[in-house]
Amino acid sequence: MPEKKEVPAVEPVLAQGANKPAPEEQEQEESQPSRIYLALSRLMFLFLLGSLGVAIFLSILTVDFLNLYSIRHRIPENWRKTWPFEQYFDFVQLHQLPEEERYQQLMLQEQERFNRLITEGSRDLETRAKSLEDSYRGLIRTQKEQYGREMEELRKQKEALLLEQKKLTEDRADLEKRKVSVDDLSNRLASETLNLESSLIRFMEQDNRLDQVRGIAAQMEPKALSTIFDEVPDDKLIYDILSGLHPQHSGKVLGLMDPEKAGKIMKIGNQPLLLPEPGPSRTYVPPSLQNLIDETQANLR
Repeated sequence: MPEKKEVPAVEPVLAQGANKPAPEEQEQEESQPSRIYLALSRLMFLFLLGSLGVAIFLSILTVDFLNLYSIRHRIPENWRKTWPFEQYFDFVQLHQLPEEERYQQLMLQEQERFNRLITEGSRDLETRAKSLEDSYRGLIRTQKEQYGREMEELRKQKEALLLEQKKLTEDRADLEKRKVSVDDLSNRLASETLNLESSLIRFMEQDNRLDQVRGIAAQMEPKALSTIFDEVPDDKLIYDILSGLHPQHSGKVLGLMDPEKAGKIMKIGNQPLLLPEPGPSRTYVPPSLQNLIDETQANLR
């Protein structure tokens, strides 16, 4: 085997500038802020912190003013006379007054300020006095216009109420008339029903009585029966008797009767069927009809 040659050790050669600091350490030294920047940042932080505190304080006062969560009564009495609580309590007291009293209070404040300007000899006294007078006149004019609108609205409502009352009275009178008319119709209906019932009863009674006469006439000879009918003046009665006989028997009787009288009897058959006149008036009403009348009147009332 060939022998290995020994190679002498060589020391590493350092590059130029080996004593210089690393780039990361150099960037850290350069990134440190200056004192001015630190002072400005601290001032900005304090300003933002103070703004936040003022916003929180104003938010608390707003919540208290809107009565969402009242805290004004929890403030000590000695604090209420200091700034800014004194101005806040005056503001709340003013804006919690009714509208008219608030206007009066504002007018008093303006008048006091006006008096102070007079005593101080302000240069714009005349301008401010004119502005105050204009605002006062404008307030009076606004109040008069509002009062006029309210009175006009009340007048319209009163007219509408009178019209409604008149219409209600007319409807009530019309309803009374309708009720009287319906009562009259009910009475007439009851009377007509009674007449109809009485006529039907008389018709049935008359028909029952005629059955016996028809039975006798059916047993008689046509010639004898025709002789009897010639002497009877009631043609309707003869027609009712013949209508209950056999047609062949009735034809023979009519053929043996007086032709003129037989013609009159034949004409009765062409007339419409009429019920007989009602009998004596009755003092009762059928139960079903009375129930119907009572139900109708109850619904109308």
